[in-house]
Amino acid sequence: METVQTSGNRTVAPILLDNGLQLDGEAVRDANGKYLQQSQQGWEKHFAGTGKHIPTVSEYVSTIKQLDERGDHASQGLLQDLRESWLCAGKIDYNNSNLPSGSGYLNQLVKDPAWKRALEDELFHYDAHEAVSVLQTVTGKRPYIWTPGASGRKSHPERAAWLVILTDRFYLSCGSDPIDGNGRSRGVREGGAAGARVEKKSSLEEEKLHSRIEEELSRFDEFVGTYGQDKYARVKQEVKQNLKGLYKK
Repeated sequence: METVQTSGNRTVAPILLDNGLQLDGEAVRDANGKYLQQSQQGWEKHFAGTGKHIPTVSEYVSTIKQLDERGDHASQGLLQDLRESWLCAGKIDYNNSNLPSGSGYLNQLVKDPAWKRALEDELFHYDAHEAVSVLQTVTGKRPYIWTPGASGRKSHPERAAWLVILTDRFYLSCGSDPIDGNGRSRGVREGGAAGARVEKKSSLEEEKLHSRIEEELSRFDEFVGTYGQDKYARVKQEVKQNLKGLYKK
């Protein structure tokens, strides 16, 4: 089932992918229409209970590839996100990772069997050479990766993955602390029966949350005369958004 994304006063259709996933048609915005900027941990909490999750590196690579093959203009919005901001791509647990330590351009690193195997098994879930080629062709930049060293992995094994297009590279950063850094995110959900089950559960949770918030805010309706109807409605909407974030934590 196709689910539109609410963005301010607009609705945005999702990007439907061949693997049954539905990626948000644009990065998440707040009630005022501005792009939200959060840490990886912040985005994880944002999507909790919604039936969506942060897209993984693999899901972004798959999306970029499919949109390019279709000649779909939706790719331009995704490239805009990557040029204007860091884009969150999930999290890596280095306690269970074979990604080598270091950094470099991926077209060189994939010549190393250890890098090639880890990229295919953990990040791309796809032929590494072809994934690198797709990313370079579509973004116009050579893909580059950075992963933390042994001491960093030991002290903080869970690290955020971020994507961005810089002047000289398509950068895949796999070493930031999940609570550090800020950037945009889109949400992705499963389509089909599995997605419908998750969506039904999420809708019920969202309905309960909405009722709870409305009940709390109704105590302040007497102030509408103080602020005026329009201003009070805007303030109430902003408070709703903030309360949703607090209740999901």
